[in-house]
Amino acid sequence: MSDVNYENLFEVLKQKEDVKGKVTIILTPDLSIPTQDLMIRHRIKFDHIVNFKETSAMINMTAAKKGGATAFFTLNNEDKAVVFIQSEFIPYRADSDVQVMNAAYRYVFLINELAHISDVENSINVDRETETGDLCKAEVYAKVCTLKHLTLKKYTYARMLYANTLLKVDDVNNDYCLQVQREVMKKYPKKKLIQWSKQSS
Repeated sequence: MSDVNYENLFEVLKQKEDVKGKVTIILTPDLSIPTQDLMIRHRIKFDHIVNFKETSAMINMTAAKKGGATAFFTLNNEDKAVVFIQSEFIPYRADSDVQVMNAAYRYVFLINELAHISDVENSINVDRETETGDLCKAEVYAKVCTLKHLTLKKYTYARMLYANTLLKVDDVNNDYCLQVQREVMKKYPKKKLIQWSKQSS
């Protein structure tokens, strides 16, 4: 088990974003409902929700939200974002190991979603003004940024969990998921991900 306090890391990041005032971070038990409904459920006021149009013809469906989701919107002519993080990735048990695991997952998915925000703010793979972008490249960018961050900080336990999620594609018939996995593995080969997936500390 990890000796890193991922719950504290999550809270520190959340507070930093609260102070900036542009990004709201919300823990939610359910990511299966549409993002707009999530915003209404959690009383997020908005004038307009940005719905990015896909420019890559390869993708005809997007992956199911798992772990985290980000919505970009405007309120009173200000650009804002809300990040929803799944409160429990592993079903809750009183077991302390499961609590540590869930805390690490929450931190990992927050890093991933903040990478998406950085992508949009810097118009790397998506353009907020035109509401268009290459969602596959955006997903790869976020995953690679997350792996870089976890490696740089030496958060091996969190990286182990994340490497395991990247090695699994839940729906092998989903071209989008497979393409994202292939592109990530161009940066971090499968052999490296397998090695990381076995390093718990």
